[in-house]
Amino acid sequence: MRLIRNGTTSILRQLTTAEAESVRRYCGAGMKTEGQDTQVVEAILAEMHNGKEPRYWLECDCRDGEATEQRPRMTARIRGDGPRHFVRIAGRDAHHCVLRSFRTDPSDDDGETEEGGKHRPLRPILDTLDYLDKEHQTGGKRPGSRAAAGNKPGKGRRLPKLGRILYTLLEQAGFSSITTDDLDARNSALRHWDRLERFAIEEEVTDALNLWDLMDTRPWVKASQIMTEVEKLQWPTGKKRMGYLLFVADEVTATDATKFTSLKPAVVTPANPIRIGGRDQNFANPPYWVLAVIDRDDNGVARVREAFAQHAFDKGRPVPLDSSYERHTLALLLEVMGWVKRKGVTVTLKKPLFDSEVTLPDGATAHCRADFELEVSARAGARPVPGRLLIETMGADLQEYLDQKTATHAIMQQRGAIIEHVVRHDSEQAERDDRLRKRVYGRLMALAGMPPSPACA
Repeated sequence: MRLIRNGTTSILRQLTTAEAESVRRYCGAGMKTEGQDTQVVEAILAEMHNGKEPRYWLECDCRDGEATEQRPRMTARIRGDGPRHFVRIAGRDAHHCVLRSFRTDPSDDDGETEEGGKHRPLRPILDTLDYLDKEHQTGGKRPGSRAAAGNKPGKGRRLPKLGRILYTLLEQAGFSSITTDDLDARNSALRHWDRLERFAIEEEVTDALNLWDLMDTRPWVKASQIMTEVEKLQWPTGKKRMGYLLFVADEVTATDATKFTSLKPAVVTPANPIRIGGRDQNFANPPYWVLAVIDRDDNGVARVREAFAQHAFDKGRPVPLDSSYERHTLALLLEVMGWVKRKGVTVTLKKPLFDSEVTLPDGATAHCRADFELEVSARAGARPVPGRLLIETMGADLQEYLDQKTATHAIMQQRGAIIEHVVRHDSEQAERDDRLRKRVYGRLMALAGMPPSPACA
């Protein structure tokens, strides 16, 4: 393997044998890594990308006996505040070594364990070629599927690839976060749609194709129209032509997703049953985010192949949620954010869609994902207490569920203090809700470095 200058054959340097072996173990799907591999790969990525732009490509030597233009290459990317990572270059991704089965990170492989925090972490889509299916995935095959529509959540149930794509889009567009500045702007979601478009345009699948080229947000547009536009695009070799439809549905069943419009309802009917994320498995609590795949079947007929749904807070503020219990909690948290805003405190609420890595007291690493996180911006001249506030909605009383929560909360405490909100919708719910408001208010004021005062003042 060798580092070459972008777009040229000019060699910066050859990787050592040990470096090349680390890259192959790190990025080869199914390969077992060794202790030094992560550090070696991070150093190579830092050499390839200076933090502002990629400077060098990594060219694999597995096809050195062939023409130069056939040699596989990878570039380095950084998304937001995330780490550097490898991305395959379209048309130059056909390896003859273990990298023919590629993973962005070793955690992309299967192999969850039952121990809390030791599961495979849920991460966003990083390699842009992963937005597209391989050419052989036709006839309605659903890549990454492990759960059919209506399945109950439980141990080992994994989010399918289409769900990861939806989560990636919603997080990057900012739909999963709300600031105190957003509270008075009911049209704040419109800014997020604009941000979604900007993100998708910048998400280059190839030099001639970006993610926005594949997307539509109008559920009333026919699948045949979407595919007609897709088929005009320059497409990467080995990838199936397909598009994505993203919208907020007013009603969802296992067979249809409906968006009410001023003219008539727009109904999207996938060829396969609609899958749903989170614990809201009966489609009883609209609205829902819906991401659908558009392609052609084996007979060349345009269709909606499949769709994935996720509970949303409301149409004007479609924060993705896992259940109606979380909707109840979020409504209360927004009230408290309104209170602290009047005190001059700026708060950002996040609904984490992906796992965060934490370091445990024994030095080991684990992963966790709270239901909500609240972060306070420091006021001028104030001395804020460092940290964040985590909110956990407790929507069930089964012992197994409570034991699992206890184990994960021990890990989450490494990210910040935790407040639990029990939701039962019984005669004591109003008292529990009031207690949550007061506790969250007091903690947010403390994080802002301000003395507490009556929450309703």
